[in-house]
Amino acid sequence: MKKKLYIICNSHIDPVWLWNRSAGRSTWLNTMHSVVRIMEEEPDLKFNCSSAALYRYVEECDPALFRKIRRFVNEKRWDIVGGWEVQSDVILSRPVTLYHQAESAKKYFLDRFGADVKIAYNVDAFGHSAGLPKILNETGFQYYVYTRSHTTPSLFRWQSEDGSSVIALHIINSYGTSGSEMFLKQHFNKNLKSPLEHQAVFFGIGDHGGGISRKELALIREWQQDYDIVFATLSEYFDAVKDMPLETVTGELGPVFRGCYSNCHEVKRKIARAVRRLETAEKLGVSSAELQEPWQELCFNHFHDILPGTSIREAFEKDIFTGIGSVEHHADKLIDRQIFRRTSELDTMYMPEGGIYCWNPHPFEHKTVMGFNGFADPNRNGVFFNVLRDEDGNEIPLQFLPSDSTFGPFGDAWGKITAVIDLPPTGEKTFAYGVSAKDYPKVGFERQKKLLKNLALEVFFDNTRTWGFDLIQINNKLGNMELVHTEEYCNGPVCSILRAVYRFRNSEVRLDIYDYIGIQEIGVKVRLDWQETMSCMKLSWAHKCVNPDFYTGSCAAAVCRLSKNDYGPAKEWSNGSMITKLPSTQEFSMIDWCAAAADGKIAAFFAADIHSCDHADNRMRLTLVRPVLYADHAPFAQKDDDGWMDLGIGFRSFWIAEYDQLPLSSLQKKSIARLNNGEVREITAHEAGDPRGYCEFMKFELAEEQLTVQELRRNDDCETEIRLLNSGEAISLNLPEIGKTEIPAFALRTFKWKNNDISADA
Repeated sequence: MKKKLYIICNSHIDPVWLWNRSAGRSTWLNTMHSVVRIMEEEPDLKFNCSSAALYRYVEECDPALFRKIRRFVNEKRWDIVGGWEVQSDVILSRPVTLYHQAESAKKYFLDRFGADVKIAYNVDAFGHSAGLPKILNETGFQYYVYTRSHTTPSLFRWQSEDGSSVIALHIINSYGTSGSEMFLKQHFNKNLKSPLEHQAVFFGIGDHGGGISRKELALIREWQQDYDIVFATLSEYFDAVKDMPLETVTGELGPVFRGCYSNCHEVKRKIARAVRRLETAEKLGVSSAELQEPWQELCFNHFHDILPGTSIREAFEKDIFTGIGSVEHHADKLIDRQIFRRTSELDTMYMPEGGIYCWNPHPFEHKTVMGFNGFADPNRNGVFFNVLRDEDGNEIPLQFLPSDSTFGPFGDAWGKITAVIDLPPTGEKTFAYGVSAKDYPKVGFERQKKLLKNLALEVFFDNTRTWGFDLIQINNKLGNMELVHTEEYCNGPVCSILRAVYRFRNSEVRLDIYDYIGIQEIGVKVRLDWQETMSCMKLSWAHKCVNPDFYTGSCAAAVCRLSKNDYGPAKEWSNGSMITKLPSTQEFSMIDWCAAAADGKIAAFFAADIHSCDHADNRMRLTLVRPVLYADHAPFAQKDDDGWMDLGIGFRSFWIAEYDQLPLSSLQKKSIARLNNGEVREITAHEAGDPRGYCEFMKFELAEEQLTVQELRRNDDCETEIRLLNSGEAISLNLPEIGKTEIPAFALRTFKWKNNDISADA
């Protein structure tokens, strides 16, 4: 069979990268004008273009240009691919954002063009999560186009562990061409040598737009005399190859550019918080319409040069941080509105000196750690509050930790009001401040001191720059930070804090290790004063698991990074003792958790905005800081005009957990419980108010340990939508208005029903 080359004209446009957002918008418009003009001159030319954000902007700014694009779409000369707001990161992104990418964009494309986009298109992302086929299937995609994996064929079936699959096209050379005749010839020759008979050849000027090169187009016209070359849409290409026998590939595609997991912590912190706040607003009953614009903005900021931290400083400070901040601001305002609507309905006359309202966002019982700044004795009675009391007089201990300031208003007693509160599934409680003569025992420091002995802060030389080119492992060790001081900082009936201070050269790191009453996990808050360039600092933990498997949380999946098969055979030393060769893993990505597991024991880190980890010498390690210059790309000379990311003062927080006889399938739920706390607000005594402003909260109970709610919301037509991730074997459960249903092993499933009463028989 003669090889057939399908020319896929495209123009990859990064809306933010080495330029700001305004420049990216200009490039969108200029490129589309250029492409349309050439297509009007060349009647057989076809074009492929992704990203709903681009089309929206063209429609808003240039309706005439938009009409021309729509005409080409109707003529099947212009293929709308991608079906997302932007070409998103898919290694560090959570499933909920990828659902919103597809939901928002596919609805727009269907409305404006009548196009139900089936081709997911992500040609510049830095690796692709093992769970992505689940999300693509759930959101109506059949195909996936990408670059950057290692040994996959150019066309194959990509499958997740639950059986979800898409036909994946791996662009074997590049998604664009450079404008040079020599490059274009090399580009074509590589595709000609591919064993695949139907070969997609990507053609077009990319990165900062530009569209189609007339000079390169003329060369292709010449080559059409010697080869079977046609200009095609990706839809036409996949129609030609969809029935071919294809190899099945499973697991993660990548990893590449591992440095992106640990640089620019600030963007990772802001995005992690914004996602949690929008999810919380949804569960509080905020309508989909009110959250549509914030979700679109947040999806935009999951672009593959934003979340991975690879843009210039101006883009982060001018566009990215302000954009994410607008999402956080909007979500916080709506969350407050929903909660205070609810508190206004309650009769709280039993709290003469005020109190608190607590709400649980989880569909399971949850121990919420409450902490906010407030008065210890607001009415100046001469005694500090020390308990919280419910309406029945039941009390729980209250503790004042040092506040974020050195003083209170008018110098009055002021501190971080702290308690651990048991909350029912998606339920609420109120408590009054009180004073009790009961002497509650102090938590003490035993657990922290025991843990501290097994912690170390390890420092490595690292000059792999922003993307981490050639970074496989971080193993060029410079030494350990010196533990110079420990202090029993706070000790009370709710919480104790052991402070440990470390130094290395000109840098200082402070660990505050928290033990909360009734909380199985131990919290860690880190203050960095990091002054070492070309370095990496990891927190390592010598856990108790012997020769463990090592797993990391991923997007809708858990990935085994180290298994028992990787350990060397035991050998006998001269003294008669037996040792096992302990392997070191590579640097890997994580979402929310990583864990070592052996013989029913699990040691885990839970972290919402730390995404890089490894396992070495039977120690699990989190990468806490890796300062790099902004958009510092090898092999170009380093340029420090804009300074270093993550150098100087910074903060991190995470949890450390040890479990005995816990299934790995429970870890996703455990991490969600600790990383997304309950909502707490101060309230005062008042009679029950007018219930007409009440917006009913989303109520859903889910007892199964292996199931987690990825999203729970009420759509604009009073339709309830819930998305469940099964982290274990197939399971049956009852859903309201749906009845008994089965979720396959390791599957991600969405359920919808119309019923205002959405409590579940779990």
